[in-house]
Amino acid sequence: MSRAPLGFALLSALLGALAAASPAHARECGIPDSQPLWVDFAGHDAPLPQKPGLTLAYTSGTEKPAAARAAGAATVFFDLNFNKRVGTPTAPADPATIVDKADRLFDFAVSVTGCATPWIALNELFGAQTPTPWTETTAQYRENTLVLLRRLAERGARPALTIANPPYTGGEAADWWREAAATALLIRQVFFTAPNVPQLHALGPVRGSRAMRRGMRGLVRRFTEIGIPASRVALELQFHSAPGQGGREGLQPRSKWLEIVKLEALAARQVTNELGTHSIWSWGWATFSQAGIDRDKGEAVCVYLWVRDPTLCSGPGAAGPAFDASLTVGQLELPAGVICTLPAGEIRLDAVAPLLRALGDGDVARSVVLERLVLGSEVKLEPEAALTAELAYVEERYGGSLSAYLVALRGAGLTRAATRALLADEVRREAIRSRFTTLPPSVAAIAAFHATYAELRARLVEVTTPVAWLGGLAQGLALETVAPRRIFALAEARPGWVRDLRGRLEVRPLEPTTSLGAVPLASAQPAIVAALNRFARASAYERWIVSAGERALREATCLGDELPQTGTVGLDSLFD
Repeated sequence: MSRAPLGFALLSALLGALAAASPAHARECGIPDSQPLWVDFAGHDAPLPQKPGLTLAYTSGTEKPAAARAAGAATVFFDLNFNKRVGTPTAPADPATIVDKADRLFDFAVSVTGCATPWIALNELFGAQTPTPWTETTAQYRENTLVLLRRLAERGARPALTIANPPYTGGEAADWWREAAATALLIRQVFFTAPNVPQLHALGPVRGSRAMRRGMRGLVRRFTEIGIPASRVALELQFHSAPGQGGREGLQPRSKWLEIVKLEALAARQVTNELGTHSIWSWGWATFSQAGIDRDKGEAVCVYLWVRDPTLCSGPGAAGPAFDASLTVGQLELPAGVICTLPAGEIRLDAVAPLLRALGDGDVARSVVLERLVLGSEVKLEPEAALTAELAYVEERYGGSLSAYLVALRGAGLTRAATRALLADEVRREAIRSRFTTLPPSVAAIAAFHATYAELRARLVEVTTPVAWLGGLAQGLALETVAPRRIFALAEARPGWVRDLRGRLEVRPLEPTTSLGAVPLASAQPAIVAALNRFARASAYERWIVSAGERALREATCLGDELPQTGTVGLDSLFD
């Protein structure tokens, strides 16, 4: 490899350092043009520092916001008197007053933010969950809100509307939301109630973070599903300390609460970058009641800022030695080519891809590989097991014709290697099934099987070693669908070779092939019991693999938090 001249390399390094040191571009009001953008409520007694890179929201005053800007922070206005502007759904304000109220609100926001085009967050829309048709007063309240938003925008403001309750977006309400989003940013408040914060912490960082991200995605999706761009939606994280507000909810000790603050910030950043939402807002740092007093607010703020940028605060230093300073645990940081990581192993793209081509369903393909990981942790196979199973499958399904088998694989879009892996899965399944004990079938069940499946082929045979398809015996009645098909084509009274999953074995037919219905029930009973037990073990396996798959997924990290479904997909289903 050629080497750049030393002078060129030095110049490149200097330019890179200068670029890294240069400040980020700013939007209106000096708000950083960063992705994601973070906005923090700093009004009242919120213990937020005033530093470059921060965007701080204030409700009133000029001195504190001015000091924040002098220290390098940007400022926006947060209106806590929105209901005084537009009224409520049951008592809307006089519509003739809305424009004047908007003008006065705009002028006040300019004085607080020191910006001619201020960001104005309105807290909060009442009755977001109210279904249509709306009452006359609700309709007027909603119209007042739109008029206020439009007037603020006309004056040059960047209005935003905070929303606490799940918005009703059906019918005519969807039109209203789209109109609101065309003028204002929709800030969806994030509350964790089921599970709540203590329950989230109890889940651990992997499952807790997954629950947070899924919840946040769901809040955004409520708007994007009705055509509102994600860029017109923001998330507002809640860090309340008062009980019953979806915040700390008494979580102790402090290190646990700070862990949640860290994970919530990481989850919000992941979802915002992933979906392209507008920004991340925070609320709850200020104390507005006796119940909200929390001596840990300062440390929580520090951790929250540190997650975003270590230069903003020393989170681990403020949190103390009990705090887990990892920023990767529970996060969607997967190696290249890996779809999921689990304690049992990885679901890799190169394992899923051939199955996806054959199945045309990514969810099912990932489920196959999940089952393989679970089975592999339970059953270890010899290297030749897959080849043995393949030979048995070729004999069973294609009369021993390798060419017919390969043609079928091409038709299904499967490689031979992928098919052998599926056959190895079946060998492992059979090993697991053999572990289950079942209750003896009833007399009625045996008789019903004899009558229902009277057309099944049956043949009395003898083998050199006991086999599962004879119920663990060396001599018995072989039944179609349970025993290998080739048995029913062997010449009478002459031994022949048959393959099953265990390999090649010699079978001696003792009687001609007949139908099950032609065999007396008493003589057929052992074979029927063996078949019913086999079916019962297969059902037990289905229950077991679902449970085992769910256990394996508890600590899984998957792209987009899309966990594979649990269950089983047999090879035969690919050729049906």
